[in-house]
Amino acid sequence: MKIKIIFIGVFLIGLAGIFSCNENKKNTIENPEVKIKLDVFHLEEEFFAAKSVERIDSILFENSDVLELYFNTPKAQRKSLANALFNIYQNKDFKDFYSQSKQKDFFGTNQWQIQLENAFNKLVQLYPNIPAPTIKTVFTGFGGAGQFPAQHLVVSDTLIIIGLDYFMGSKGKYIAPELYDYQVKRLEPNGLAGQILLQYSSLVNKHQDANRTLLSDIIWYGKALYFTKNLIPEIPDSTLFGYTSKELSEVNQFQNQIWEHFIGNSLLYKSDSYTKTKYVGERPKTPEIGPSCPGSIGRWLGYTIVDHYQKNNTGKKLSDLMKMDDAQKILQESGYRGKSEENK
Repeated sequence: MKIKIIFIGVFLIGLAGIFSCNENKKNTIENPEVKIKLDVFHLEEEFFAAKSVERIDSILFENSDVLELYFNTPKAQRKSLANALFNIYQNKDFKDFYSQSKQKDFFGTNQWQIQLENAFNKLVQLYPNIPAPTIKTVFTGFGGAGQFPAQHLVVSDTLIIIGLDYFMGSKGKYIAPELYDYQVKRLEPNGLAGQILLQYSSLVNKHQDANRTLLSDIIWYGKALYFTKNLIPEIPDSTLFGYTSKELSEVNQFQNQIWEHFIGNSLLYKSDSYTKTKYVGERPKTPEIGPSCPGSIGRWLGYTIVDHYQKNNTGKKLSDLMKMDDAQKILQESGYRGKSEENK
């Protein structure tokens, strides 16, 4: 079943890089013992309170990063965007949607912000010089239902921009165009902080630069998921993977068959994009393994292998894991052969 949304997934593209330290003393956390509090600017509240197009135009002028990075709009078109935003904030149905986001089951408690601050306080122990990113939130009704550019997340080491409306999940009054059911599972309110960290992980997640095999991609995704789960352990696995509880139960129960599929078909060392897309790309199912096998099964497999590796290397810090780009070494030292810890 196809549900309406515009879904832009930076993380899904497979970005990888080495984290670059920011020397700006104002934004850099230097003392690992310092508890940080993230600066969060709720621009949607300013948009809602605006009484004129000119006020929204002023907000966009003061937040040119949001204008250019989130809305993908050049400065020359700022006033046109301001006019469109002002009109949508006058719409009754949109106001109801925005009001729903303030409820405790959505973003009324700012639980995502608490989770993110806790995660960055853990990160600063591992990366003492990381900058504390500024966070800006917006709420636009998915770009006015496609009237102007919008997206769910922009993530860098110094700035995070969040389209809160994209994370209203299955219980939201509206769901944006072009999203499928299996994608909605990851965009629940309780998964917001996790999705941010998944994208943020690409800044520290070392990846081979050339001749990347399916195994390399599997382990890269696995490290990203492990990174996120380690920093926000309370995030539901169903939200992290975008699987139902039944799907999670079945992939754990039948993981030996999943592993045998990869080994029996000599998939791990293939490097063609077609094969990799089938196993780590966005798909509702992986029918090559079975009709009920969920999509992106390679990401789940990567997480499982990385989890085994960390359990076998208890002295290795998360930052050490993220620096490793030798997927073969991680697989070998994980001892994973398709069986759960209980059945080893």
